[in-house]
Amino acid sequence: MKAWIGAIVLAGMLASGGVMADGNDLLRRCQIAVQSVDSPNTNLHLTPKDGVEAGRCLGMVEGVWSTLKIYEDVTPKNHKVCLPNEGLKSVQAIRIVDKFLRDNPAKLNETETFLTILAFKQAYPCK
Repeated sequence: MKAWIGAIVLAGMLASGGVMADGNDLLRRCQIAVQSVDSPNTNLHLTPKDGVEAGRCLGMVEGVWSTLKIYEDVTPKNHKVCLPNEGLKSVQAIRIVDKFLRDNPAKLNETETFLTILAFKQAYPCK
């Protein structure tokens, strides 16, 4: 029974595209997030779906950032990201990822999680 439920959940995730989100999806979402932050008092006309998409960008970026911070001490040196001790504002983190994605269009086929890690690794290399 548990295997059957697991198979149904996995099939649903695959059908929804949640498992397969790539850099193209993340770039679109993060562009909406940046646009909404840059133009909060204008007639931007964001739809409820746009709000969800911006939230998905924020969730991905914050989730990866938090995970990198939690595992900072046990990450092998060649994979380490040297995050600033003072932290990072969410909007700055989104801008880092957005810029990385725009500057690296050939990598947009990679998964959104991997690309978010690469963006932080490029922005905060260990010296």
